[in-house]
Amino acid sequence: MKTQELVVTDPGFRDEVAAQPGGENLKRCFACGTCTLSCPVSEVEESYSPRRIIHMILLGLKQEVLTSSTIWYCQTCYRCHVRCPQEVKYPEIMRVLRKMAVEQGYVSPEFVLETQGIDRQAQDHRRKLLKKLFEKREPADG
Repeated sequence: MKTQELVVTDPGFRDEVAAQPGGENLKRCFACGTCTLSCPVSEVEESYSPRRIIHMILLGLKQEVLTSSTIWYCQTCYRCHVRCPQEVKYPEIMRVLRKMAVEQGYVSPEFVLETQGIDRQAQDHRRKLLKKLFEKREPADG
């Protein structure tokens, strides 16, 4: 016989997130999936789904969300927000969740500094690759 895991929900979690600057439009989400379809992270990490994270927040799955590695995957590129028909500010919601994760002891402030370092390295690496690409490019016929 298979045992089921008890899922603890916190009905106030969505209100807690929505009360933060950037989270105001959270409850407008109607799960259309535009955020996930727009997301460059979901293109390379199939388990990453902004729609799923929003759904988990709305269900009150606070511990599952705040302990999830996926809240740290967002690159805050704002593609999802620009395309969202309900103007849900997903990147801002990720910032709220990250802040909550630190404040409530799910991750250390040092962890945040490490993720910021990774972001800087990734941006620097991209810049260097683009620079090489432009240097190799043949001049356009004028």
